[in-house]
Amino acid sequence: MGISVGSSTFTDLDYAGDAVLFTDCQSKWPDILSHFDTAAQTLGLHTSWQKTKVQNVGYGPAPSPVNVQGQPVEVTDQFTYLGSAISSSGRSAPEIHRRIGLASSIMGQLANIWRQEKLCLSTKLWLSSVVVSILLHGEET
Repeated sequence: MGISVGSSTFTDLDYAGDAVLFTDCQSKWPDILSHFDTAAQTLGLHTSWQKTKVQNVGYGPAPSPVNVQGQPVEVTDQFTYLGSAISSSGRSAPEIHRRIGLASSIMGQLANIWRQEKLCLSTKLWLSSVVVSILLHGEET
């Protein structure tokens, strides 16, 4: 078992990243997930059904519970992927609120730094700009 790339074969495959699968009909989810698992097995990978989630992004009814190969697959309407909140509504408001909350929390923690007389103003401003840039980057993406 493993993956061959050129003349090299890799057999120590502990982790394989994430995958996103799209379909226009939730009745196709079991078949698509089953086909995905079959394709992963040809590469020596195994799908973790406990970590697999299905989500209906956009407008429409909430997803029905899904079973694939006798394994339940969790249905969710929001999860965090690569640091961003993905919502079933298809809107960015939950992510914006989450980022503002994170920035607000960090700025509150920086209040102690602002009170320290030993730090110069430029250092204090630099720390604040780092927090603001993280907030704005999240909004941009």
